[in-house]
Amino acid sequence: MNTPTSPPPTSTDDTSIGEAPEDRASHSFAMAVCLRVVVVVQCFGLGARYLFSSLETESDVYGWLYFDRDWPESIAQSIDNMGALTTLFAGGILCLNGLLLRKSSSDSSWTRIAGWMDRAAAVWVAIWMLLIAAAHMMRAAVFAELSLFEHAVRYIAPLALAVCGGMGVASCVSPARTRIAVILLAVAASLTFAAHGYKAYECYAPFIDLILLSDMQWTEAGITQASAEKLLVAIGIADILVALVLLVFRSRFAAFYMVVWGLVTAASRMTALGLEAWPETLIRIANGGVPLVILIHWTAKRK
Repeated sequence: MNTPTSPPPTSTDDTSIGEAPEDRASHSFAMAVCLRVVVVVQCFGLGARYLFSSLETESDVYGWLYFDRDWPESIAQSIDNMGALTTLFAGGILCLNGLLLRKSSSDSSWTRIAGWMDRAAAVWVAIWMLLIAAAHMMRAAVFAELSLFEHAVRYIAPLALAVCGGMGVASCVSPARTRIAVILLAVAASLTFAAHGYKAYECYAPFIDLILLSDMQWTEAGITQASAEKLLVAIGIADILVALVLLVFRSRFAAFYMVVWGLVTAASRMTALGLEAWPETLIRIANGGVPLVILIHWTAKRK
């Protein structure tokens, strides 16, 4: 007699067939934790850059309101400071929730309120980062037309965190949310690297300065401007190619390259300008942090 057999398990997401739900939860949780850390560090970097650093300056929101739209300086300054303070406060909420609710799976009123606050904080960070990028684009600086692409990881990372949930294991199990978050992050990383690659290929002057100043302070290899320009052309081609490979082939190697090079370029602000430029590095943490989130997810999927 033939005994009935149950059909093989099906997969409802892009993880491997037969993967246990707790494994999917673990993978999503690791991705969400890394993403949260990136966004929080970025928030602290922005607050330090525009409020507390010895190299404190105003954002392009202030510049656009005051210089381009002729708003009173006091109002433009207040709006700029309030935006930076609110972003810093939002980063604190994301950090606190990550510490207190990282293992929460209950459906209590407190958890729901905290979840709402968490997503609201992440959305605000995305909005303010997007406004800074848009203001920079409208100020007609060199390569300003690339600003929305160049800053993509800065405003899409918190948006992906809001989509993913990221509160605890239970809130980021959803395969659909995880998939959407990873797609957003991959597009953002590719746009950012392609924009930076194009600027490097065109020998953007501040990039040349970073190479020359870093060499003067650390390596003393005697790099000339001509050598720096040739190096930038090669870097630009590599960045553009890697951006395409990440999107088209979902390459973990491309993601790994982005992690390393993104963190190196972020740190180059300190190697060129000194340790007091640490806020410039932290605000760019998503350049390498977002590819790291992608790499964690894609690596876990293949196990």
